[in-house]
Amino acid sequence: MNTLKALLPLPLLCAAAIGQSIAVFPDEYAAVPEGPFNSPNLPLAGGTSRVQCLYEAIDLAIPSGHQITKLGFRQDGTLTTTDLGRTINVEIRMGYSTFTAANVASNFDNNYAAPPVTVYPQQNYTLPPLHDVAVPLPNGQFFITLTTPFTYAPAAGQNLIVEYRIFGNSGGGTQWNYRLDRADYYSVVTNGPAGCPHSGGGTPNLTVQPTRPGLSYSASVTSGPGSAPCVLAINLGTQLQPPYPLTAVFAGINPACMGQISPFGLATLGGTTGTTGSASWSFSIPNNPAYADYHITSQGLFLDFFAPGGLVVSRGVDVLTGANPRSTIIRGNGAPTTVTTGSISRNYCPVAFFEHQ
Repeated sequence: MNTLKALLPLPLLCAAAIGQSIAVFPDEYAAVPEGPFNSPNLPLAGGTSRVQCLYEAIDLAIPSGHQITKLGFRQDGTLTTTDLGRTINVEIRMGYSTFTAANVASNFDNNYAAPPVTVYPQQNYTLPPLHDVAVPLPNGQFFITLTTPFTYAPAAGQNLIVEYRIFGNSGGGTQWNYRLDRADYYSVVTNGPAGCPHSGGGTPNLTVQPTRPGLSYSASVTSGPGSAPCVLAINLGTQLQPPYPLTAVFAGINPACMGQISPFGLATLGGTTGTTGSASWSFSIPNNPAYADYHITSQGLFLDFFAPGGLVVSRGVDVLTGANPRSTIIRGNGAPTTVTTGSISRNYCPVAFFEHQ
């Protein structure tokens, strides 16, 4: 999405100050210190293997023509157990693909649009231990410096492939737990100012859960008037509006009851609050990329015969839907010189770092 680069952590900003920049993939994760999952052994700790990582350009904030000089990962932040490092014998190649995370195939060579570039010739690389209190990783990250920098200049419609050809490791070539931080969808929820109080003194509080295409839009309210008819007003594709008066539409309503979503093109879901003033609503979001990075705003309206104008409202809430990580990993076990196909893990993405200049 390339929208959050201004929120890079201080160490990344320091790198930029000396001519280096670091792009995080997915790029939203420049502002997310920890993903919700971990990757137990991909891409580096799967044993003797051939591993391709496809990264869609839409989420890779590297200016065309810049040279990628280092590749990096970070340890999973929720874990405390030390994962031992091993020395791997590895070759790294980089190139482009016309495939996406959704349709990249199992044949390694066929995924390239042109022959790849060997950016790290076959040699030993010692992976550092993760969560070692005696030797902590700076910012929980480590980097592999490329022998040959890769000039990032994809043609239109091309995405980046990084291939790790692992010929063995100091653990007999077997896989082991080396748990890296793994991304999932990133969905931003923005709350408007508080609504207005009902006759019992409480103020309806609307909350909306982060979501993405293929999941549900889920909203709930607490502290509303009890056992009251209510409506969730929904606007698709628009953001929260500056609060505006509702007195022209609902005569006598408390002036503190302000509209916060666009009144044009509204859809509504009805309901009744429970005895404690709670209610919930949900609907399915089509599993279609068109609904990724998509604003959905909502606001609750509640009948209250003893409130001014007989109506109170909640705050407005805007959820920007996320997207599955636009990355896919293909892994084939065995000697990289003989392995031609692998198993596919779609939308699977250890958080990756690309230092470039």
